[in-house]
Formats: sequence, C-alpha cells, structure tokens
Amino acid sequence: MQRFATYAFFAAAAVAAVVWIFAPAPVSTGAPGAEGVATFATWNMEWFPSGWPEPRPEGDERKRIRDAAAALRARGVPDVLLVQEVRDEATCRAFERALGPDAPRLAVCSDFWFSPTNRSLQQVAVFSRFPVLAAGSESWVASDFVFPPRGFAWAILDVRGEKVAVFDVHLKSNYVPEGKDEARAAVMTRLKRELAARQLVSRAAAIAATNGWNVGRLLVAGDFNTAAEDPRFAGEKTMRIVRDAGFRDAFEGVPEAERPTLPASDLYPAATFDHICAKGFGAPFSRRVAAVARTSDHAPVYAAWIVPEPERTDTP
Repeated sequence: MQRFATYAFFAAAAVAAVVWIFAPAPVSTGAPGAEGVATFATWNMEWFPSGWPEPRPEGDERKRIRDAAAALRARGVPDVLLVQEVRDEATCRAFERALGPDAPRLAVCSDFWFSPTNRSLQQVAVFSRFPVLAAGSESWVASDFVFPPRGFAWAILDVRGEKVAVFDVHLKSNYVPEGKDEARAAVMTRLKRELAARQLVSRAAAIAATNGWNVGRLLVAGDFNTAAEDPRFAGEKTMRIVRDAGFRDAFEGVPEAERPTLPASDLYPAATFDHICAKGFGAPFSRRVAAVARTSDHAPVYAAWIVPEPERTDTP
C-alpha cells in the first residue's frame, strides 16, 4: 500500500477518527492495511468451537466454525485478529480455512495447561495478514498463593516496514463455583488479574526489545474480565496497571457504559470486558463495537490506525 504524506490526507484521517461504535463494518480487500490503515480486532469466541466446556458432535462443531467465520466476514475481517477461548491450534486452522484465502493467517496459538494432565480448553491466538517476525506464548507465573490461569500470546509484525508487537490476553473470569465464598473469591480473582497485568506489561516491554527489535508500537487486547469504570470492580488496579505502563484505551473518552462488549443476561448486567489498548500509536483512525454474533456471547471489538502515520507537510 502506498504511504500517504500529504496534509490533506492527515486531516481526513483525523475526521474519520470520530467514526466509532456500531459503525458499518469496513470492507476487507484482502490486502494488508488497505488504504494505509491497519485494523485490529479482539473477539472472545466462547468455548470455541463447541460453545460449551465439553466437545459436541463433529458436525455441530464444524457448523459453528463456519457460522463464526460468516459472522466475522459480515462484520469485517481485520488485518490482525486476536481471539480468546479457542480450544487448540487445530481449531484455529479450521477457522482460518473457513474465513477464506484472503483472511489473516494464524501467527500463534497458545498451549496452556492447568497441570501436566489437564490442558486448558481456553487458548488464545493471533491471526495476521502482515508478515510475522516472531511469535510465542507464555503462561502466567504464580506468586505466593496467587495462581492466575492461562497466559498470553504475542507476535511481532512487520506492518509496512514498521514493527508492531501485539499481545493477546484472557484474564481470570468472575465465575464463582456454587458453594464458594463469593467475597473471598472476588478478592482472589482481583489479585489474579492484577498479578497477570503486572507480568503482561513487564514481559511486553522485554519482548519488544528482544533481538534489538526496539519495537515502538505495542498493542494489548483481549478479554480482561474487568472494567475501570464499572462499580463492581471499584478498587481493582488491573486496567490502571496497563494504562500506567503507557497504554491508551482505543476508546478513550467514550464511557464504558456506552460501549458494552458483553450484553446483559438474566444474571448479569451489560459489561465492557473486551479492550484494545495501544502504546506508541496516535489517535485511532476508527473504533467500534460490532454486533454480537450468535456463536458467542461477546461482541467483536475493532480499532484501526494509520501505519505508518503520514508525514505532515505544512505549506508556508
């Protein structure tokens, strides 16, 4: 894609940045960063592909993969997709095929284990249309009595000559098993998310500097299972830890209550748990929360930036 360097284009991009939540899905051309814009999205796919902790008949799961791919195509296939709650790499490959030949390719799928004999059914994965320079995943490290589940996946991408590091997370949920002390469980859940957030920003900085890459643009996205403005999580530091490390929410300035990513249910109110936070980027070119698909209880969340940013040319 060509690099835009005129002030006129810069001004147009600034105007377009105000287009955000529930905007129509952008058309995917199949080329990385169409018109100089790099689009990122995060989607918790909900126990994909079964929709439930236990497997379902193979035919049912294949249909759910096709339905999820169709839902994403209808909402706009991004250049970089970060997904959560996928079963394994084989599921990611099947989803990649269902998306079609012009879709982003799998860069990495995690392989988290709860124990040597208990593999997690909720992995995270990164798909990208841009060249992948390096990728991997890491489990969180326990500290004292705090054992955060899962971990994060990461990839360093070459976005038209600019290095961008992306990190995909799925932090501890708010689920409390029946019969457990809810107050104590809430405290432990908060500690697990905060510990994971501290490790995330530390490892993100270290990975971005590995091998002399000196990555200047970093993006953290996924299902954080918490929200900075939600009174249910008053006092929790998870999102503050991320922001204090220099990451800015792509929806900064938009109240979380106006952009829920998890619709209300019979048991819980609507929530904004899915976030895209960026460091080293300017203002987003666009941002939106797409409609919830039938295949997941979470909405896909999109944010886009011009990469590289256009050089401003002022006339005398």
